[in-house]
Amino acid sequence: MYVRHVALTDFRSWSHLELELVPGRTVFVGPNGFGKTNIVEALWYSSTLGSHRVGSDPLIRAGAERAIVSSIVVNDGRELAIDLEITAGRANKARLNRSPVRSAREILGALRAVLFAPEDLALVRGDPGERRRYLDELATTRPSVAGCAPTTRRCCANGRRC
Repeated sequence: MYVRHVALTDFRSWSHLELELVPGRTVFVGPNGFGKTNIVEALWYSSTLGSHRVGSDPLIRAGAERAIVSSIVVNDGRELAIDLEITAGRANKARLNRSPVRSAREILGALRAVLFAPEDLALVRGDPGERRRYLDELATTRPSVAGCAPTTRRCCANGRRC
């Protein structure tokens, strides 16, 4: 799986950005404050509907009414278009392959990502309670990670509800 295309409109510092990407590693290079992390954050948002840094409203560029994050994901040769519209104070709107979905949550899983940010070092170095909170959150937002069958919502190991 890889992201072939990403487009941002009024997302964070970007009024407009279009990037074509290729399989493999991608490195964003530029001066501090250029918007490199904002690109990564937009992709993370497309994967999780959340920011690793802040709540949703600050994701909209100052002075804009909404932000749009669009990406094309390639998985086993098939392309899937993901479009998210973020509007302050309202529910996000989402489309898969240019067709609206009932809930933005329906896009979860279309783009799978792993993010390790500097603030995540607290998981390793910090209080054990923070690690437990993180694992609890992971288990409730990603049942498959917790060993739960998504159709039954029961843990595979002991039959408990997730």
